[in-house]
Amino acid sequence: MRDLEAHDVAIRRIMRRDDLLTLAAAADKAVGIVRMREAEALTGVEGRTLFDLALDKQIGMATEHGGWAERAQAWDHAAVLVRYCELAGTELKSPYTAVDMHARSLRELEENRPKAGLRRLDKDLTLGAFNRYHAARDLRLAGRIQEARDLAKRSPKDLYGTGAEPHIAHYQYELAATYLEQGHPEQVRRQFKELRSYWKGARAKEFSTHHRFEFAEALVSWYKKSGGDQAGRHFAAALELVDTGRDAGDVSVFEGDDNQGVRELSLALAAAEHLVLTGGDLDRAMDLTSRALTAAERVRARWRVIARSRAPLAEALHRVYGDVCQLAHRIDNERAAGLGLRAALSAKSTGFAARIRDGLTFDDNPRINRLLTQILDIENPDPGAMTGADSRVAQLKALRKDLEVAVSPMLADTVFPLPANLTELVGKVGARYALDYVELTDSLTTKAFFRTLIRPGGRMEFDRFDPGEGFRVFFSQARVGQLASARDVVDPAVPGLLDGGVLDFRALAGSVLPKRLTEEILHSYAEDAPAILLISAHSWLSLIPWAALRIDPHTRLIERAVVSQSPVLTSLSGELAPPVSGDGLVRLVGPGETVEIDGKGLPDLDIEKERAAWGLTGDTADVPLSSCVVRSGDAPAALHGRRFADVLQEGNRWQFLHIAAHGGGRGFGQFLAFPNERLSAAQALGLRWPLSVLMASCHVGLVQNDHGAEPLSFVMALLTGGARCVVAGIDSVDDDGTGRIAAAMVRAVRSGDVSIDVALRNAQLGEIRRGTPEHGWALLSAYVK
Repeated sequence: MRDLEAHDVAIRRIMRRDDLLTLAAAADKAVGIVRMREAEALTGVEGRTLFDLALDKQIGMATEHGGWAERAQAWDHAAVLVRYCELAGTELKSPYTAVDMHARSLRELEENRPKAGLRRLDKDLTLGAFNRYHAARDLRLAGRIQEARDLAKRSPKDLYGTGAEPHIAHYQYELAATYLEQGHPEQVRRQFKELRSYWKGARAKEFSTHHRFEFAEALVSWYKKSGGDQAGRHFAAALELVDTGRDAGDVSVFEGDDNQGVRELSLALAAAEHLVLTGGDLDRAMDLTSRALTAAERVRARWRVIARSRAPLAEALHRVYGDVCQLAHRIDNERAAGLGLRAALSAKSTGFAARIRDGLTFDDNPRINRLLTQILDIENPDPGAMTGADSRVAQLKALRKDLEVAVSPMLADTVFPLPANLTELVGKVGARYALDYVELTDSLTTKAFFRTLIRPGGRMEFDRFDPGEGFRVFFSQARVGQLASARDVVDPAVPGLLDGGVLDFRALAGSVLPKRLTEEILHSYAEDAPAILLISAHSWLSLIPWAALRIDPHTRLIERAVVSQSPVLTSLSGELAPPVSGDGLVRLVGPGETVEIDGKGLPDLDIEKERAAWGLTGDTADVPLSSCVVRSGDAPAALHGRRFADVLQEGNRWQFLHIAAHGGGRGFGQFLAFPNERLSAAQALGLRWPLSVLMASCHVGLVQNDHGAEPLSFVMALLTGGARCVVAGIDSVDDDGTGRIAAAMVRAVRSGDVSIDVALRNAQLGEIRRGTPEHGWALLSAYVK
């Protein structure tokens, strides 16, 4: 095991994760009031989010002249939204603080005139029990520990005969948490010792919250005796309560329907962390970690598809995945590597549909528009609709099948992401090596990068690594393409740049590539017998020109491997990119064509080398949409009067496409610019694309997998629409170098049995031998399905 953390840090992590998860479940209930207006919120009308709408609605209900119960509940919901967003780092502006709104909620519940001689009770005893527990939690999170403790101090006798007694463990957990926050577990241990007989008695042992008391006892015992086994016994007792079903009733209208799964997730992962950090049974720890991931998948399965990345639990579960990856890194064995990869893939597969609704339109793709509208209608039925949950699930499964047939299985997998099947994934990786990267924030708000190395046959290694702050700053502020002038483009200079401002590709390789790969595996391969390496990057690592990395002072990564990228490994095909053959299409925008982006004319492209590779000599003019048999040796013939989109729809006729055009935009707003028209990634999603596509264009090869959303891009659209391999520029590419590489690739596929990822590598190796700087060849990348 490696990088173990102190027990007090681990307990703080567990408590903060539990806070996030329980708040998220309550917040999910709080936003339900505006679920019918979700489409409005997701399209960002006037910059308003689902949380904004829900908060406005809850505050409106709380300040209107309704009943006291409705006002109390509305204030509580509004306070939960504000506190959760603060804890999750989600922006939400409120005219009131969470503490203030919880206080208002409790005032609505106070009985103003109790009868003489009777103790004061809430008007609604069960509602009061939950709202007081919520208020105590909120005071603790606000740092007002003593006030939280005073509110949480409640004897079970206070609730005898009220109907709210089964919820007493929530108060006891909060009481323990106030002492643990201050590092004084001994003060609550004495109180808990007196309560054990109560929980063992017939009156309380069947209460649905019993596991929360055992959970609190586990944390207190662990803090007091970090090396003892008493905490382990309490964790086991809490899990047994869940396993035997005695706590199955821990689901309440006041907490949200996902409460049960959330509490199981919190408890199982905490017990796993305790075993790892105290030298316990690692197999049991990994069993519990797997159980926690399964619980997370079960909770996620109940979310709405369109709103997935905007749902309240989204950020909380991302933090959970960060914690799981930290744990997998610490355990440091092959089974743990699989758990880490499972968490990483789950964290990277959450947002396609939400991104579609985030201001994007599919007016040119009525099939996709219709299917997505149907999904939204099913998941957000009109008020009073009688359709049950099982029926909605069946309808969504049918729509998933429709997406497979109408567009592609890849689109269906992205809109309806299924839990990662590692056995299936390893089979698809096959004889390749694969590297998966993810950047995650854990429950203590610490960001970290994790990577998985998968070998042929399925062996895995998983670790946490630091790619370096200097490189992060460089790729955030500059690009490799800007280094053509050989000057420092980051002010002030950052580590990772050599004299003259040239990027240190050796240092970058040492920061992001596993030593096992660079120092052992790749040294057994050669330029003429390369390894096949597949990379799925994340965050700013998506901007790295991987081919240019130096695995030693004299050797580039591409000199030992055919390097390709995959937007997400869960969409990987088991087949390698096919050799190019059959009919091909060509469209090269030339000097004689006027192209504008946002009203600005663009410089002419130099397509002379590419024309020559296709046998079109003696001219530098554009090449209109043309076709030929790729290996026939004949020059392409123009398809006069044919529209690009119409030609692409000719079944499976086209096997290869070569485009030279200006590109721009980011994400699903990426586009190719042609005279008098622009083809966007959103439009491209509904077209059928050839198996192999070469785009000698800037920017459209940038596939950035952002936090909480799929890496939607032009490349993703082409892979979704049938392409098996796409080559494109990840940045502003050098016109001269790109022309040479594209021409070399065309000559290779016309004269031999070669796939375009291999043709790209061979062309880039030629540029290395020419002494061409990295910006002239390294910014073209191959993406595979």
